[in-house]
Amino acid sequence: MKIRQLFFLTVATLLLASCQKEDSTMYVGAPKDLRYIGIGEYFCGEPFTTDQPSVFSGGEEVRFSLIDVKSDDYKGENLIENFRIHSGTGIITIRDFNDLTVGRYTVDVEVKNSMGSTTFTDVLDFTADQSIPQDIIYMPNIYSFYGDDLEVATSRPNVKGGGPYEFTLSNFSDVFAIDAEIGKVKLQQAYPIGEDDIEVFALDINVENALGSLSKRTAVIIEVIGKNVGRLFYNAISFLGSPTSYGLQNAINTNTYGVVEKEIDGEMYSTELEEGNNGPNYTGGLWRRAWSGVAFDFENEEGFVSEKIVKAYWSWNQESRADLVSDVIDLTTVNEEAYVDVTGFWRYTGGAQNVNQHLGVMVCKASDYNEEAPEQSNWTLIENDISEHLMMYSTAIINEKQLKAEGNHQVAIPSEFLGEEIRVALRADFFNPGVGALARRFYIYQLQVRAK
Repeated sequence: MKIRQLFFLTVATLLLASCQKEDSTMYVGAPKDLRYIGIGEYFCGEPFTTDQPSVFSGGEEVRFSLIDVKSDDYKGENLIENFRIHSGTGIITIRDFNDLTVGRYTVDVEVKNSMGSTTFTDVLDFTADQSIPQDIIYMPNIYSFYGDDLEVATSRPNVKGGGPYEFTLSNFSDVFAIDAEIGKVKLQQAYPIGEDDIEVFALDINVENALGSLSKRTAVIIEVIGKNVGRLFYNAISFLGSPTSYGLQNAINTNTYGVVEKEIDGEMYSTELEEGNNGPNYTGGLWRRAWSGVAFDFENEEGFVSEKIVKAYWSWNQESRADLVSDVIDLTTVNEEAYVDVTGFWRYTGGAQNVNQHLGVMVCKASDYNEEAPEQSNWTLIENDISEHLMMYSTAIINEKQLKAEGNHQVAIPSEFLGEEIRVALRADFFNPGVGALARRFYIYQLQVRAK
């Protein structure tokens, strides 16, 4: 008897649920019922990507926007900058080496369709926990201080682990001072240096929280410069690429698709690029047709060999266009000059080389940048091809002194961009295999912007 009662109760419950469940194909109106799968265990500083959320939209295309991230526990500087949302899918990413602190976080998302828009408050709710410090990173990781400037300091470092932290310098404590609570570094006192000189310091830093400590060699590099040297405003950082990441930290890769026209060998050339054939592909442990982090061995001036990560691009014998785009660079205080400083090398001879395989340099105002389609931003091409200025790859170990002497090139930023917030980009163009094989590889050891 009890079994029959349980059976009928179960059937009734299912029928009731099916009656109450809304058929999404019948709904017409502004988006509603946005749902994310919750974030489980999460530790400060770690990267995380949500699954794609569900939302009722009446079958219409929707666009997602990140409206706000809230927390009473956050002690960093710009909370929302730790998060990204894909406008087409709604997938939310917490960036690697973020500066989230221990505590609770909630996320607000807006969803739009042709019928209207809806803001979903606290649609994602999670807690960030503390762990033993795993790593420390300064963004950027290279700074330049004039010898008499005692007010300039590094940024606050991002640490995987969760604070509160205590920071200490392990070397050069007679030249620099570090804020024990937040990790910012600045000069202790005026440092004597020639007007045209640069002196570089690699600082080792220890960070500790309640669960343990971490010591990192060369956690940040500070160059003390003379008054005639341009100060560093941007330095591109990358980690080793993986099947799920290009390894770009303060830059992005963006590919162009559709019909593209460009002058090749004195004649206009047209081609159509498709994502399947001309877009990114991860094969054999490397990204093709996408800017990504690749490891090389470098020998410094003292003869020591160490592995470093460069920004690499290889079109893999297919036509392609891909841009390595910087984060926003603040030149609002600059009124004299600014330039893009590139150091790099290339490999593989044969084909037509720089006739049909170009590495261009571009700049645009931050206000003219298209977040949804960066390749469609109002870019100004300031040099069509700098590849001939890069050093040709010749040995398995790259000599840094030789690379800086033979593979460095500077491109002036036009005056109309001074006093503005800008972005710069390197554009890899590989077109017209009929002229010659598209076999070159570009490796960028250093992409910087300097200004006075």
